[in-house]
Amino acid sequence: MKKTMGIVGFGRFGRFSAASLRDHFDLVIFDKEDRTKEASQLAVRAGSLKEVARCSIVLLCVPISKIQSALIEISPQLPEGSLVVDTCSVKEYPVSLMKTLLPPHVEILGTHPLFGPDSASGGLEGKKIVLCPVRIRDLTCVKGFLNHLGLNVLVCSPSEHDQKMASTQAIVQFLGRAFLEIELTHQTVSTPGYETLIGILEVVQNDTWELFRDLQTFNRFAGEMRRKLIESLAMLDQRPDLVSPPSLDQVREEKGNESCISGRKRRI
Repeated sequence: MKKTMGIVGFGRFGRFSAASLRDHFDLVIFDKEDRTKEASQLAVRAGSLKEVARCSIVLLCVPISKIQSALIEISPQLPEGSLVVDTCSVKEYPVSLMKTLLPPHVEILGTHPLFGPDSASGGLEGKKIVLCPVRIRDLTCVKGFLNHLGLNVLVCSPSEHDQKMASTQAIVQFLGRAFLEIELTHQTVSTPGYETLIGILEVVQNDTWELFRDLQTFNRFAGEMRRKLIESLAMLDQRPDLVSPPSLDQVREEKGNESCISGRKRRI
């Protein structure tokens, strides 16, 4: 008999998770919006928040800024021995909330799938997922299941995770948003380096502003990385050897001056 899993949040990642896990669990999903049609298209069931919270595993696929309210709502309904798993892209904040708001009789596991519906559209094989164990009896079993799905499992503390994500994911999102603002696009005349760089757009263009904002504000290390990036760009922009080439008028003027000087020298 399959274990029951409830998914709270049925946005893009919630739907992706349901499609990836429906063969392994008896799934029921809940969202603030009516997602009955989307759920039926994936052959999973939509239910009430209470029903979802009573499952043996509860997977939280909500925005980082909504994790607190979700935890408060499910906390009274969680059965003893159930496992609550978050999927937030930062870890210190949601893990601290889960430890504070969830009852001691439930297990807690922080996770960050280092992929999304776009990057894993071809399958989960070889994709990475970070685990931040908080209060869990059998982490080995969880790792074994994730390995079975083809995932490469990494284990670290919430603080270590957020430090690394500040210099990887948060910076990529920051640059990607900047590229969108200045309307960089794929060009016919471009170098391979440019095409590699512009690939960042493939990562961020389908992400919400809410995700971008949450990544930058709920990761306490992200602000320092943004500051370093901006300072380094400003420093490069102000280098004295980064000067514009002379205009054609300046070139002509300099050439004329040289001719006059040369003429005087010949006369002397």
